[in-house]
Amino acid sequence: MFGGEECFTHEGISHQHHLLCKYSYSNTDRKELILVVVCSFVMGLMTSLITMRSMYVRMNVRDAGSIDDSTRRGRPGIADYSFTSVSILCWVMTSPDNLFKRAIHVTQTWGPRCNKTIYVTDETPDRPFPGSVLTVPVAHGRTGLWQKTRAAFTYIYDHYYDQFDGFVKVDDDTYLIVDNLRYFLSTKRTTDPVYYGHHLKLPSETIDIDLHFSSGGAGYVLGKEALSRFMSVAFDEKICPENVTLAMSAEDAMLGYCLSQKGVRIGESRDSLGRERFVLFQVDNFIYGIIGDWLPKYIVNNFTTGMDCCLDYLISMHYIKPYSMYTMDFLTHHFQLSSRSKDHYYRVGERDIPV
Repeated sequence: MFGGEECFTHEGISHQHHLLCKYSYSNTDRKELILVVVCSFVMGLMTSLITMRSMYVRMNVRDAGSIDDSTRRGRPGIADYSFTSVSILCWVMTSPDNLFKRAIHVTQTWGPRCNKTIYVTDETPDRPFPGSVLTVPVAHGRTGLWQKTRAAFTYIYDHYYDQFDGFVKVDDDTYLIVDNLRYFLSTKRTTDPVYYGHHLKLPSETIDIDLHFSSGGAGYVLGKEALSRFMSVAFDEKICPENVTLAMSAEDAMLGYCLSQKGVRIGESRDSLGRERFVLFQVDNFIYGIIGDWLPKYIVNNFTTGMDCCLDYLISMHYIKPYSMYTMDFLTHHFQLSSRSKDHYYRVGERDIPV
C-alpha cells in the first residue's frame, strides 16, 4: 500500500484503474513530496554558488611566484595599470664611495619598480654592478653635484626623452614608493611647465633673490616640458652659470633657479590637508618631532609632527639607512592586514596555498 487509499487486485477492475489507484496520494504525502523537491533545488543552488565563488577566488588569488618567494602581490589595480600608462625613468645620484654601500641596496628594493633606473656616478666601478651605471667625468664630491646633475639630464634627454613621461632624480639614500608616484602623476599632464617635490626656499641671508626649489634629497620629478625647457638653458652660462657658489653647493637649488628662468614652476604635491608626499627625512623624524634647527629657515609650507605628519600615499623619504631600505620595502610591498584582504592565498604554480 502506498498512499492513503487501499487498492486490491481482483477480477473486474481495469488495468488503468489499478494504476490510478496504485499511485494515488493523500494530501499529506503530496506536501512532503513538494518539500523534498524545494529543498533539493535550494541545496543545488547553494552548491552552484559556492562552486562559482571558489572559482572566482582562485582566479583572483595573490601571485607569489614560487613557494620560496614569500611575496604577496595584490590584484591588478592602479599600480599595475599605470606601470604602462605612466612610464617613469629614475636616476639615482651616487658616487664611487657609495655605489656599493648605498646604491646597490636600491637595486634590491624599489629601483626595479621604475620603468628604467640609472645610477649616476663619476668613476667607472671596478667590479660588476647589478644595475645600469652612467659614469660622468665631473669633480668628485659636493662641488661636482651640479655638473653631475646637468650631465645626467643631458644623457637622459638625448637617449630617453621620447620613451618616458616622468624623469625622477633621487639620492642613493632615498626610498621611493614608485606605485604612489605613478598614482600621483596619473592625474598630471607631462606637457605642463611644472616639476614636483618638497617645496623649499633659500634663506634671505644666503642669497639676495627669492629662490624656490624642490629638495634633491626627497627627490623631484620633471615632466617632458620641464625637462625640455631645462635643456634649453642648461649650458647657457648667462642663465645657469656653473661656477657660482650656488651651483657648487646646492644642485637642487641651482636646478630650481634654472627652471624658474624658463617659467617652470613648482607644482603642488601636498594633499588637501597640507600633508607632504615627498618627505625630507625619515618618517620617524616627523612623527617624533626630531626636525633640526635649519628646516624652519627653508620651508615654504608649514608642517605638522605626530601621526598626521605625512600623507598616507607617501612617495619618498630621505636619509634611509641601507638596512632600512629592506624594512621599508617589506612594510610597503609585503606586509598586509588580513582584515583588508579577502584572498588569503599564495599562488604557487598551478596551486593555491592558504596563508
